[in-house]
Amino acid sequence: MFGFNENLSLTAYSKFEDGQPSFFSYLGKYEAQINPENISLSFDQLPAKDEEPNSAAGTPVSAKNAAYNKQKVEVKFTIDNSGAVPSSPDNLSFFNFSGDSIKDSIDQLLKVTVKPTKASHSPPFVKLQWGQFMLVGKVFNLTIDYTYFNIDGDPVRAAISFTLEEEVDEVVISREFQSPDITRIITVKDGDSLIALSESSYDDPKFYLQIATYNNLPSFRGLKIGSQIEIPPLEK
Repeated sequence: MFGFNENLSLTAYSKFEDGQPSFFSYLGKYEAQINPENISLSFDQLPAKDEEPNSAAGTPVSAKNAAYNKQKVEVKFTIDNSGAVPSSPDNLSFFNFSGDSIKDSIDQLLKVTVKPTKASHSPPFVKLQWGQFMLVGKVFNLTIDYTYFNIDGDPVRAAISFTLEEEVDEVVISREFQSPDITRIITVKDGDSLIALSESSYDDPKFYLQIATYNNLPSFRGLKIGSQIEIPPLEK
């Protein structure tokens, strides 16, 4: 879960599959004009299910047997087009000037956080990324507090707050508990890439070349659907 975004960003997807948002279901992105002063992270433990005998040492922990700490993050930031901030809020047109309404920016924020998608009729899955922190989930309790208006009565400043609750499936839980010290075999599905497999296997996309070399692949592009890829152990 690594990235290097200078500004906090929210990226929306309509699908969440195999422990990650589906790249091909991208809906849009929103970037914070002013980064939060802080974000608050909390954990809700999902209890273990159906206790089973302990697995052999070094093998992945069964998803049914794993108590997972589901993450929630509380975020607050400000949108300001009053002229007090040098940069403009995201999604305002070139012809928008200081003191103009922030409606278009708010509309984009709502689109990537809480507005139901046409495909699923439910809010999107949101990838929140800021610096090296990343979390994928659903947005709850979004509040927009308008705090400043222009002479026409249009809002030009707003305080935004929301909670992002992590999306968890069997793959997420298994990935949390599996060991990087054993070799695993993965069957390639539509949309898979070595970068995505590196991210899902090691929580870091940079090991895709090691996977390609280990499997004697001539290129890291164009994986064949249905083929099997071995995910090697990490060197320590």
